[in-house]
Parts: sequence; C-alpha cells; structure tokens
Amino acid sequence: MEAVRAHWFGSLVLLAVACAGDLHDAGDSGLDDSSQDDLGDDAADDSTRPDAPPTGLEPGSLDVTWIHGAPNCNASPDPEWQRHVYNATTLIFRQSKCEDFEGPFVYLLVGETRALLLDTGATNTPGLRDLVRAEIGTKPLVVAHTHAHGDHVASDPQFAGQPSTLVVGRDRGSVEATFGLAPWPTATGTYELGGRTLDVLAIPGHEGTHIAIYDRRTGLLLTGDSLYPGMLFINDWATYRTSIARLAQFAAGKAIAHVLGAHVEMTATPGQAYPYGTTYQPNEHVLQLAPAHLVELDAALTAIGDSPRRQVNDDFIIDPTGLRPALPAKPAWTHPLWPQ
Repeated sequence: MEAVRAHWFGSLVLLAVACAGDLHDAGDSGLDDSSQDDLGDDAADDSTRPDAPPTGLEPGSLDVTWIHGAPNCNASPDPEWQRHVYNATTLIFRQSKCEDFEGPFVYLLVGETRALLLDTGATNTPGLRDLVRAEIGTKPLVVAHTHAHGDHVASDPQFAGQPSTLVVGRDRGSVEATFGLAPWPTATGTYELGGRTLDVLAIPGHEGTHIAIYDRRTGLLLTGDSLYPGMLFINDWATYRTSIARLAQFAAGKAIAHVLGAHVEMTATPGQAYPYGTTYQPNEHVLQLAPAHLVELDAALTAIGDSPRRQVNDDFIIDPTGLRPALPAKPAWTHPLWPQ
C-alpha cells in the first residue's frame, strides 16, 4: 500500500494544484427561505455558475444559507430539519443544532424505481421520515448509513417497519451484503436506484463500517465523517490512512462536482474550528469541499506517516486521537435534547 500511496502522491498533488479553487464564504444571516423550496431561475442555466459541475453531470445548486443554531435555543425559530433542493432528484437535509449540537447533514437520492436516504440524524423523531415520504410518495425507500455512530442513525426506528421501506443493518455483514463490498474493505460495489448508479466504497477508520458513496448522475461524493469541514476524528489511524488513499485513488478517475460530508465544524476563517459541542455557528464554513481537499487529506496523511499526530489545515483538522473533546458545560437554556 505504501508503494501505491507513493505513486498516487505525486499525481494527486498535481491534481490538487490544478483543481484548487476558492470556496465562497457562508453568510451569517438566518435561514434563507428561498432554499426551502424548488430551485429558482438561477438553477436553469447552472453551467454558467462558477461552481458548475464537470461536463456530463446533472447540475444542482448549493446556493443556500444553512440553519446554524442560535445563541439561545429556547428562542430559536429554526425548524427541526432544513430542506434544500440540490436538484429535482437530490435533496439535502440539515438537522437543527438546537435539536442536537452535531447538526448532521442527511442526503436523499431519488431514482426511477427507488430512493436512498443516507443517514437518519441525531434524534429519534418522525420529522425526517415525514419529510422524506412527502418527497417520494410510495416509492420504495432504502435507508442506509455512512456509519453507525449515534448521530447518524438515531431515527432509524421511525423508518423501521414502514411500508416500502428497507433499513440496512448497521453491522458490517449487512453493509457488505447490501452494497456488494466483499471482500471488505477493498471491493467497490454498485447500487442501482433505477437510471441512477451509485458507487459504494468501504472506508473504515473513523468507524468500522464507514462507507462513501459516489453518485454518477450528479458527481457528488458523499464522505460522511471521514472528510468534511471540521474535526476528522480518527479511531484507527492505519486503517483510516489506507481508506483515504483508496478513496483518493478512486476519485482521481471520476468527475466530481462536490465532496459533501456530514457536518460543518470549521469557521469561515481558515484553520479555525468552533469548539466541540457548539450550538451556534453564525460564521461557519460552507458544506461543500472540492476534490482537491481529498487530495490534500491523503497527502497530509502520507506526510505524517505511521506516527499519528494532530494537524490543522485550512478547511479541516486531522485528529487521530479517536476521542472527542469533552462537551462544554450545559448552557443556561436547558433544551431537553442536550446530551447528558
């Protein structure tokens, strides 16, 4: 693997130089109502946008101000879930940070014959289920997970036993069988939604059953907690390095519009993250990363080598401790869902 890593290091660094571009800063205003409904006229000719996808991909819009918590969550006007239409068959939901400080992002990909929901959020309420069913009607739904941590699976019980709904088990055997990932973790599987093919890769390291999904239709690479603008907590250093190298090798041959993870924890200031447990992020980093960020992460892990250490980059922080920092003291407001 070190030989493969060395080979890809040179070519991927060149790719980083070619692909690198500035990410636009997120605003500090409240919820953008226009992002909650159908796309406006700006999405009609997305090929003229600076962030237009590579040729041949179905375009979408990330022109959105995400809900980002409140100074006093007892007075927050935010909905439990924010709905953003990336395009007609791709939706992104963000959970309110006043419901759970993790504020996870969840993805709905709709094909001709079935839809896939990736993750179910951090609280066990019917809100997400009802939003998803409103989008897809009676179409069969597959509920899968980037990984098995609690902030990504909490509302699974709301989907279990529902008509035309399959909830993929969170054990490795279920994930492997559903997506054709044997032998684990080196196989690349495919999953069909009907006119929409997903490539699925096992990328353990943050968590033992972690996967990434590449949507051939939109060019979105969904990376969960393995890469996002925030603190990349690494539980198994050697496995994580290998997984990221394999993901970077896969991505190098693909047209990728955006790399989308499951959280935002960085501020809009390069190299600065919000404290772990923050429930108000008025100046947060944008959700989307670029293919060059995956190249950057792989190169950084290669340079660090076999001796894990923490490293702060502009758009993410490598944290190989595998242990999340302690939560801050409970705030003056006492939201019932604040973690105990």
